[in-house]
Amino acid sequence: MLRRRGAVAALSALLLIVLASAAAPLYAGWVGVDPFASNVAGTTIRDGREIDLMQPNDNPLHLGLTPVGPDWRLGPYAMGADPQGRDVAARVLYGGRNSLLISAASALLCLAVATGLGLAAGYFGGWVDAVLSRLLDILWAVPVYLLAISLSIVTIGHALHLGIVTIASDNLLIPVAIIALVYIPYAARPLRARALALARAEFVLAARALGASHWRILTREILPNLLDTLMVLAPLLMALCLLAESSLSFLSLGVQAPAASWGTIIQDGEGLIYTRPMVAILPGLAIVATVLALNVLGDVLRDVLDPKGGRR
Repeated sequence: MLRRRGAVAALSALLLIVLASAAAPLYAGWVGVDPFASNVAGTTIRDGREIDLMQPNDNPLHLGLTPVGPDWRLGPYAMGADPQGRDVAARVLYGGRNSLLISAASALLCLAVATGLGLAAGYFGGWVDAVLSRLLDILWAVPVYLLAISLSIVTIGHALHLGIVTIASDNLLIPVAIIALVYIPYAARPLRARALALARAEFVLAARALGASHWRILTREILPNLLDTLMVLAPLLMALCLLAESSLSFLSLGVQAPAASWGTIIQDGEGLIYTRPMVAILPGLAIVATVLALNVLGDVLRDVLDPKGGRR
């Protein structure tokens, strides 16, 4: 992989985004801002003088207020302020923490469930395969975002009660579970096809002839041969989960205020797209860069792990 420029560029970009997001508290403490508290009456220093964060509009009547724009200098409000007077750069870094965490956790949860379903359907076949395949077909038939939005609307208004466990409506576990659920068919179907082919392989037939249990065959013979498929699916699935999380948060159905994600920040900047476009553009660029890096990484992993398939 290190001999491929695309892989090195994708890994470098992804690592830079992750490190920058992880350093969000350090940046906020260094510039002295609170990215979660409203600061519409606050001030900042520009060109040696103190100015209000909320400036009069540029229209002829000067009605309404517009947050201060970027000055492109490293320091407080380098990328300007949002409609609540909060530092855009600090919120983008904090938003990256939630967006990356939710997308990575959703992808891992989805792959874990999809691996179990795909192994069971492909290995046992028969009525097990028929039942699981029909359930996956039902999920597959529902548009992803329509299903995600419907589930989010149900859970967003009140806490989720699971027996003795209660999950608050603003808990990140809810969007993680919803996004993982809607993408299970997309991961389970290729894993089922791969497990179905492996179940008929000679080394699996030999293990059966030697009296190996189903559990041993699944964990020792088939699952290790699925690792290459899982490694290719992981970054691609994380990219899809990141787009889903950003869409739900943009619709106020994902991460809830005052927490931030890249989708919520784009929503904050929607009304400022003509006056302070950087509020929406900066998190949008972060989403584009992350998704592009993950897709390139997935493609390179596929070519490296399956050179013949890559040439085809």
